[in-house]
Amino acid sequence: MNDGTFLFKIGEAILTATSGDTIFGPKGVPHSFSKTSEGIAKLTITFQPAGRMEEFFIAVSQGKLKNTTDSEQQAFRKAHGFESVSAGVGIQKKF
Repeated sequence: MNDGTFLFKIGEAILTATSGDTIFGPKGVPHSFSKTSEGIAKLTITFQPAGRMEEFFIAVSQGKLKNTTDSEQQAFRKAHGFESVSAGVGIQKKF
């Protein structure tokens, strides 16, 4: 984590991470996160191998999921090699 506070769910574990912390989400283990601090927060995410994840996050940052339905968002995720399998950490950003 570079700045701010995030809540992570890795499998069934719930973790809070702040500046300087590192979290590992193994491939095949459901994981999610949400920013929980006020203001701007920053984190660095690394994927190995990256697959289509970089393309996914670029599209999201450009607003491609804005005003889309849950099923459209899921189809977009699947097109990039992953899918939502649960409610995650329970804090969902609305695009």
